[in-house]
Amino acid sequence: MRTLPDWFWPVLSLLLVVLWLWTLLRQRRRAPAPLTYPPELAYRSAQVEDVLKAAYALGEAGEAWDGAELARSVGLPEALAGEVAGALVASGWAEEDAQGNIHLTETGEARARELIRAHRLWERHLVDREQMPLEAVHAEADRREHETTPDELEELDVGLGHPAWDPHGHAIPAPGNQVPVPVARPLLEEGSPGSRLRVVALDEEPASLLAQLVVMGLRPGVDVEVVERERDLVRLRLDGEVVPLAAAAARHVFVVAAPVLPVPLGELPVGSRAHVVEIRGTGKHQRRRLDMGFVPGAEVTVLRRAPLGDPIEYRIKGTTVAMRRTDADEILVEEIQNGEASG
Repeated sequence: MRTLPDWFWPVLSLLLVVLWLWTLLRQRRRAPAPLTYPPELAYRSAQVEDVLKAAYALGEAGEAWDGAELARSVGLPEALAGEVAGALVASGWAEEDAQGNIHLTETGEARARELIRAHRLWERHLVDREQMPLEAVHAEADRREHETTPDELEELDVGLGHPAWDPHGHAIPAPGNQVPVPVARPLLEEGSPGSRLRVVALDEEPASLLAQLVVMGLRPGVDVEVVERERDLVRLRLDGEVVPLAAAAARHVFVVAAPVLPVPLGELPVGSRAHVVEIRGTGKHQRRRLDMGFVPGAEVTVLRRAPLGDPIEYRIKGTTVAMRRTDADEILVEEIQNGEASG
């Protein structure tokens, strides 16, 4: 009987291994690609990201929420609640607790903040650089935000000079930072006849209503005076003229008190309380103040001064911060006296 060469069995083993790997590879190629979200909803990735932003907004409101509430917030029937929530969970952006409430994961929150930042930077660009009307930029920014890479986003930010606000009056967060939470209130809920108010933000939608508000002259930074309040109407003095504003529209205009003579924060004595009215400066300077919590309408308390008068320690939104006098003087405030604003 002829003896097989010594190399025969090692070579045969190698051929069998190669054949096994080739068969496994063909099977994987034939297998369907894994789904990242439930097929029932058939969302594109951009639509899932829009749902993610809506979920982030619900979380910022500070209340527990479930799939049904999330579905309603994006205009879908509650019958699709499970699919809407499942899209986020399958993407690794959310998780559900034993009570059925949903919470965003750290990855989900980070992606939501990045999308919000991209959206607001694009809105700023579209108004400032492409001269688009304010009521038209929301839809276009929503399209571009999903297609922007991190490098492109940074280039956009630098090119715009690191703006702190989008054209609707919403704060633009710095990279990786929390989105500053606004404290301005709807015009419908604020002010009695004679009150002076400053418009700080407008709702982006509906676009038709936003266009009407812009035509009336209501934009971020504009001061108005409440002349008269009726059940379904608010009359405002704007640029010397009295204009009527429907109550339904007044819900989409956000304001803070606007004193005739706001004072620099650095001038207030220890123990004083005040409401933030305006943050002066531009770019990263404004962003740092927003990150600290100094948003229009926020209440700030002067806690103490250093022995030489600088820096000054403040409490805002439950946090203690220290600032140099020169920086504090760029924050204009309305002092609160006996429980009410001085203006």
